[in-house]
Amino acid sequence: MTSNIVRYSFLLLMMLTFCLPAWSSSTEANHHPAELRNSIQELPDDSSVQELRKRAWMGTQFESDPPEQDEAPDGTGVAITGLMVVEVIGGTGERIGLKPGDRLVSVNATPTADMSALQAILSQSREGDPVKAVIVRDGEELVLEDAFASRGYETHPGSEVIYTSAPFRDGLLRVIINKPPGETPMPAMLFIPGYTCTSIEYWQDNHPYKRILDAYVEAGYVTLRIEKSGLGDSWNTPECESTDLLDEVENFEQGLKKLKTLPYVDPSRIIIYGHSMGGVIAPALSARYDVAGVIVYGTSALSWFEYMTGLARVQNQLAGMDPITHEQSVVDRYELNYRFFIKGEALEELAADPRLDSLLQSTMGYDGGGRIYGRNAEYWRQIQDEPHLENWRNTTAQVLVQFGESDFQAYSLSAHEQIVRTVNYFHPGNATLMVYPLTDHYFAKSGTMQEAYDKLVGGHVLQLFDEYNPEVGKSIIRWSNEVIGK
Repeated sequence: MTSNIVRYSFLLLMMLTFCLPAWSSSTEANHHPAELRNSIQELPDDSSVQELRKRAWMGTQFESDPPEQDEAPDGTGVAITGLMVVEVIGGTGERIGLKPGDRLVSVNATPTADMSALQAILSQSREGDPVKAVIVRDGEELVLEDAFASRGYETHPGSEVIYTSAPFRDGLLRVIINKPPGETPMPAMLFIPGYTCTSIEYWQDNHPYKRILDAYVEAGYVTLRIEKSGLGDSWNTPECESTDLLDEVENFEQGLKKLKTLPYVDPSRIIIYGHSMGGVIAPALSARYDVAGVIVYGTSALSWFEYMTGLARVQNQLAGMDPITHEQSVVDRYELNYRFFIKGEALEELAADPRLDSLLQSTMGYDGGGRIYGRNAEYWRQIQDEPHLENWRNTTAQVLVQFGESDFQAYSLSAHEQIVRTVNYFHPGNATLMVYPLTDHYFAKSGTMQEAYDKLVGGHVLQLFDEYNPEVGKSIIRWSNEVIGK
């Protein structure tokens, strides 16, 4: 039970908060299954000119686990399975005429008995592709035909939103740029989010990431977001969950290269902003490329073995474990972390021990198929092996390290101080630490660490969105302007 508390808190806090709104993420996948990728579209000859087509969007909320089955309309008594329509918001559902209460039986001759089946169909479909849906409405089978719709393109009141792409492996990654008015080369910011496989498109106005983006746009910066492999409109790239940390560094490297070549960007005035795991990727890039500044928030430079052990201690206590159970839980996880991160034992080998298999499932979300916390094992093992401090040593840019005192994911103030100390040791005066009182991992002024924990575990995610600490955004703009001489 206590292990489940730790697993629940870690997974919920590190994964769910930065997902898309539930009505969107419940209807479509964010990745392209390998067996479907090659049928999506032809590779553009020039990715800088010919744009990726928008991914299909149902715009419909379904009951993912239908409560009952309908009798077949022909009276045979054979049950009809399918997804029950709860609400139609727009998109393809509106275009083809879906209504609440309809049961979606198939799309383009593929049965839609569950959400994963529909997600697979949407993954291979683009706006304008033909769609033929078989539904049951009031006991009658109907066929609805039209073309897939998308969610359209983002708009922004203070900037031009430019959709383009960048090459990655044998495919293309979606790139979204916000360009303030003007043609004179402007300063720019590359945004690197946390580790989850979630699209960077369609953030709500009160989403923490959107607030950071808007702060830069309002200050006259070009901003660039790039999808992770397999997400959003990206074409013919590996699914995000299968990629490792080195793949992800290369992924965001393409975004930085794209940013440096834009004619309206001053390449000498680029800021990289990395949140959470983005704070690991950012210095991996700044160690190799000249940029004006690097900002990281809620990250770590500890070995992943040390970080995970400390995380268990912090979150066990916040979860209210009694001291004896708390310590035993840490000891159990110490062995697991040591064997996985330090000794490099395979997940399958560890899972052969029933005791460790139970720990893998309860504390790391092990799926039995080579993934923990929703990513493949190598992703996490490479974080252990990544030379974090060497990357900071090799970063010649100005550095701002941000830490929220209520952050119980990136819980270690000393780890943030270590980054500053390392940079300043090799490049005196280059790094600054900013600490935000009562502020959590998501830039929210949510109270003490215990209060922040209780809110998020209690499911009050939207409350945290509304408790955004505006000083986070104001301070990064002040610092960035100073760095670029604005």
